[in-house]
Amino acid sequence: MAGAGRLRCALACCLLGLLGGAASLNGSSEDRCKRAAPCEALRESACLGSPLPYAATSTLLAGDSSSQAEAHDKLLLWSGLRNAPRCWDVIQPLLCAVYMPKCEDGKVELPSQKLCQATRGPCTIVERERGWPDFLKCTTDRFPEGCPNEVQNIKFNSSGRCEAPLVQTDNPKSWYEDVEGCGIQCQNPLFTQKEHREMHVYIAAFSSVTILCTFFTLATFVADWRNSNRYPAVILFYVNACFFAGSIGWLAQFMDGARSEIVCRADGTMRLGEPTSNETLSCVIIFVIVYYSLMSGVIWFVMLTYAWHTSFKALGTTYQPLAGKTSYFHLVTWSVPFVLTVAILAVAQVDGDSVSGICFVGYKNYHYRAGFVLAPIGLVLIIGGYFLIKGVMTLFSIKSNHPGLLSEKAASKINETMLRLGIFGFLAFGFVFITFGCHFYDFFNQAEWERSFREYVLCEANVTIATQTKKPIPDCGIKNRPSLLVEKINLFAMFGTGISMSTWVWTKATLLIWKRTWGR
Repeated sequence: MAGAGRLRCALACCLLGLLGGAASLNGSSEDRCKRAAPCEALRESACLGSPLPYAATSTLLAGDSSSQAEAHDKLLLWSGLRNAPRCWDVIQPLLCAVYMPKCEDGKVELPSQKLCQATRGPCTIVERERGWPDFLKCTTDRFPEGCPNEVQNIKFNSSGRCEAPLVQTDNPKSWYEDVEGCGIQCQNPLFTQKEHREMHVYIAAFSSVTILCTFFTLATFVADWRNSNRYPAVILFYVNACFFAGSIGWLAQFMDGARSEIVCRADGTMRLGEPTSNETLSCVIIFVIVYYSLMSGVIWFVMLTYAWHTSFKALGTTYQPLAGKTSYFHLVTWSVPFVLTVAILAVAQVDGDSVSGICFVGYKNYHYRAGFVLAPIGLVLIIGGYFLIKGVMTLFSIKSNHPGLLSEKAASKINETMLRLGIFGFLAFGFVFITFGCHFYDFFNQAEWERSFREYVLCEANVTIATQTKKPIPDCGIKNRPSLLVEKINLFAMFGTGISMSTWVWTKATLLIWKRTWGR
């Protein structure tokens, strides 16, 4: 009996010890989640438009405020984040838990670590633009782990919204940099509606002229294919075929509703980083037509200058310099653009642009434009220019150094060829050079344009703050943007290259070909 009594006594003592330990742990948890602070009655019963379920607060946690009035003003400044909806949803509880926390019995509630960490992802724009103030950094002394907080039970009805030129979207691939929930509107905000219409008329006119000129050249070659299917002249057929196909890609936007389908996503934002699995292939198809045709066309131009150069060197001999080489021409001119096109699609760098009405590489990421547009066209200029100059010099050398070997008719023919080649070749070379210069202009300035656009987006957020605080509304505008004139010159040079390539058949011989064809 005595042993049983001692056992009951030991169990009772153990139970009391456990209860005492639990009480101690509970007390330390409460101490960890609260901090001694002077409490004062709430002057306003709501935080960011939502009613607070307590009557007293403290300004101890807000390191930039010494009074409730100052805390209220700071909250208004933070309200600029309404323009980043997903950030606004998670930062409201954190702001209220810091600027207007519950205070009771001389102790203020500390926000939890979870509440703080929830804002880090959606609100990266804060980190990038201004940085989190020290009192809002997620340190464990200010934001302990697992602390309940009265603010977490509040339902915040104030939702964020996207200000133009951003539009609301739930598609993460459409979100503008650091602004979750908002994407750039489909209509390019760097240009006005009037400038859009002006550019579309310009594109319609020049692409129509190009498609007509190149079609006439193709038809002329086909009409006299038996005589025309000879190198180097037949290269002009393939060059014109490339620019004809490219013009179709440019004109596709003028079908009913096609431009919106090509350059806009279903959520009303710009098509960026195509191809994507949840969008139509219209953007990718137009890109392939335009880009592949452009690259093939300019590479055929190099083959043309090379073929002329080697043919002129063989004048007066029985040597056939192009025999066995023509298959390599096709291999290079069709395979290189194919590899480039597949590479662009593989890295998903096809972007839509409402001004041009097409999809192309590097509208957003200008480094890809340098690699896939500037570099190939630069090589074309160097190689094509070299062979073009060498070809003209070879003709001039034959005429000057061997006058006795040439009949009067042959000399006259060389003079005519030199004149036509000079005008045709250097005109095409000049257009390609202008195209290169315009792409280089875009590449050199795109970073500045993006910075200016970002400042404009942030300025629009400040308009929201100014409206709420009844302060002067800032005048927002995009300070630096692309020149519409340069864009027009670029298109003029590109279409001009196609038109100039078609002029080779603008001769009396073409009239005879069509006369014979009509007679048949």
